[in-house]
Amino acid sequence: MESHQFRYGKGYLLIANPVLPDPNFSRSVVLLCNHNDQGSFGLVVNRTADLKVAEVFSSYESLKTYQDRIYVGGPVSPSQVFYLCRSATPLPEMEHVHDGIYLGMNWDALDEVLKVLKDPEKNIRFYLGYSGWGGGQLANEMSQKSWLTCESRDSYIFAGANENLWSQVVRSLGKEYEYLLNAPVNPQWN
Repeated sequence: MESHQFRYGKGYLLIANPVLPDPNFSRSVVLLCNHNDQGSFGLVVNRTADLKVAEVFSSYESLKTYQDRIYVGGPVSPSQVFYLCRSATPLPEMEHVHDGIYLGMNWDALDEVLKVLKDPEKNIRFYLGYSGWGGGQLANEMSQKSWLTCESRDSYIFAGANENLWSQVVRSLGKEYEYLLNAPVNPQWN
């Protein structure tokens, strides 16, 4: 049981406990892309915006045919864009997050990344904004049991139907966590 409550860091998923009071993270799954004493940085991987990548980046030739939706990475800096890629080989100018998962923020490198990626539409996701915690803030939320954790898997991040990702990840933690699936979205509704 301890492994799902206390181990976290770069490459781990934070799974929102239904008791987490912040509506920005209700039933969210966050990939921690960086974590150290100064703070933590992550992207919510299961929230799509009502926008397609091609609409947001209409002037970017390489993305004009891209039909996937853009994701909401979190409430901080909602106009800043990040991208996650899945690749068996290291990608240029990208930060390695976890097995085969890379984080990009450099738009100058995107054309090269798109050339290197196999089937880019299945292996890249774009995010507006991010989730951030100051030094000690995430540790405090962990002590309050606001989050469960597990190691990331590329199949979670690049899953087709991300609306069900929270339930899927909670089920993967084991039967002792399945009761969370029936918790109301708003604990006050109990």
